[in-house]
Amino acid sequence: MRRRTLLAALALSTVAGCVAPGDDTATNGSTTPTATATPAEQSTAPVTETPQDTPTPTVTPAPDDPILFIIDNDTDSEQTVTLTITRDEATVLDETETLVAGESVEYDPTIGATGTYTITVAVAGGPSRTIERNIGRFAVSSGSNHFVDITADEIRIYWEE
Repeated sequence: MRRRTLLAALALSTVAGCVAPGDDTATNGSTTPTATATPAEQSTAPVTETPQDTPTPTVTPAPDDPILFIIDNDTDSEQTVTLTITRDEATVLDETETLVAGESVEYDPTIGATGTYTITVAVAGGPSRTIERNIGRFAVSSGSNHFVDITADEIRIYWEE
C-alpha cells in the first residue's frame, strides 16, 4: 500500500514549524500588534435561519487505495455469505457470494462520505453479525481494509487503516 510508504517517509523526515491552528507557542510571550482592516459595508438584510441537517463532509477517496471489504471463508465447507452495508437507511452494498472452503472475495463499495455505517454479515444456515462502524476522513481519503473472517463458530469483523 502506498500510504505505508508515505507514512514511513514522513516518520523519517524532520518536521519543523508544526503549529496547530490557534496555538500560540510560536510567540515567545510577547505580542506584536497587527493591523486589521475595517470590513467593507455589510448587508443590513435580516438573517433568517432555517433548521437544516448538517451536511456530511465528502472526501475524495484515494482511487488506488479504496475502502475494501474482504470476506474469507475459513471453514472446511462451501458457505453462502451476504454482506450488507447501510448508512442512514440507504444501502451502500448488498452482495451475496458462495465461497468454497478457503476462498475469499473482495468488495469496493466506493465509500466517499464519512459517517456511521452498519455492516451486516450473514451466513446462510449459520451465524450472522451486525456492527456499527464510524468511517472517518482518514479512512475515506487514505483507504482502509475491512476483513470478515467466517469460521465454523463465528464471524469476525476487523479493519486496518
